[in-house]
Amino acid sequence: MKTILTNCTVIACTGKQPMKDVIVIVEDDKIAEVKAGTYSQAVGEGERVFDLEGGYVLPGLWDVHAHLGDLIPDPKHLLETESPIDYAIRAGRNAMDALRAGITGIRILGEDHYADVAWKRSFDAGVFVGPRLFVCGKAMCITGGHGHGTLGSVEVDGPYEMRKAVREQLKHGADQIKLMVTGGVMTAGEGMQESQFLLDEIQAATEVAHQKGKRVCVHAWGAAGIKTAIRGGVDSIEHGLLDDEAIEMMVENGVFYVPTLNVTQGEKQIFEGGMPDFMVEKILGSAKAHLEGFQKALKAGVKIACGADPSPVADFTLSEIEHLVRAGMTEMEALIAATRTSADLCGVADRMGTVEVGKLADLIVVSANPLEDISNIRKLKLVLKGGRLVDISPQEGLADFWELFF
Repeated sequence: MKTILTNCTVIACTGKQPMKDVIVIVEDDKIAEVKAGTYSQAVGEGERVFDLEGGYVLPGLWDVHAHLGDLIPDPKHLLETESPIDYAIRAGRNAMDALRAGITGIRILGEDHYADVAWKRSFDAGVFVGPRLFVCGKAMCITGGHGHGTLGSVEVDGPYEMRKAVREQLKHGADQIKLMVTGGVMTAGEGMQESQFLLDEIQAATEVAHQKGKRVCVHAWGAAGIKTAIRGGVDSIEHGLLDDEAIEMMVENGVFYVPTLNVTQGEKQIFEGGMPDFMVEKILGSAKAHLEGFQKALKAGVKIACGADPSPVADFTLSEIEHLVRAGMTEMEALIAATRTSADLCGVADRMGTVEVGKLADLIVVSANPLEDISNIRKLKLVLKGGRLVDISPQEGLADFWELFF
């Protein structure tokens, strides 16, 4: 199948300026040609042409910090009462909704019941149509540490237990390994700055993962824990209340940063989301430092990718991209964070994340220029995954995710 996109502007997310009045030719699942002009030939057999009427072609968007089945808050107490099958169904629905919103790639950082692995295999096999998933299986925490009892977390103590736990995730098909290195928002009785895993435990995880060519990502709010994690050889910091030394170490070691600004900067989520008071208190107490650390990291040239954390992914990914701009990124920087850099973090930048010849045709089309107003990413006209058209029209009879689960 040949798909031809014409009468459009391409924002390739390579760092170059947009290309106006362009034709994009997709053959099977890859981008075959990007050239100036307007397509005016007769449509041949096995071809289809989309006149985009001045629309904007971009790479599909990414969210590289997601938990498909998790619910924060959980007003219906579903996580306490539902079966693993119910959990898995919600996780899949969340992912498929995200694809219909233009999010073609998701990295999942901890999921119960290995639901992330199951849905990855399902989407890859074409059982359902969903985004490309990059999975961690179960997250690892210390005994009684951040996230224990959630996200299928495995409680691990000491380097020997850590090696076995990492190998267990790899056995189940994990693409990356997730560690909870510090305290956080959702677990009561701990501070966000509190360090948890020790250096030898982190080093045990990175040694085993890197031996298999897999990256290690860490939940880390506190600066001390962040620096311990970097010394331990991790590849990405999630959340992060960064100080100057941590930022310098990230630059020197090529460590990615996924700030999840939604968590502390999304006022509606904080004040109207129904979170327990102890969570709100932690968030409000860290919001200023979180924003300032992000801005310093941006100025210093840290590799910043886009990850939202809350669900539904379809909503919060777009919100996170908007937060990146509000926090100081240019619109182009935010788009690159949500495409090329996120693909790079997942180890697939040679195949995805930009509009270039030879890359997989994971593309979106929006009707207005997101470089003028980043919220124009919400004006979605078209989604292609691997050159195949995704149905983004409202589906009759499909219940609203918010009404179902919140």
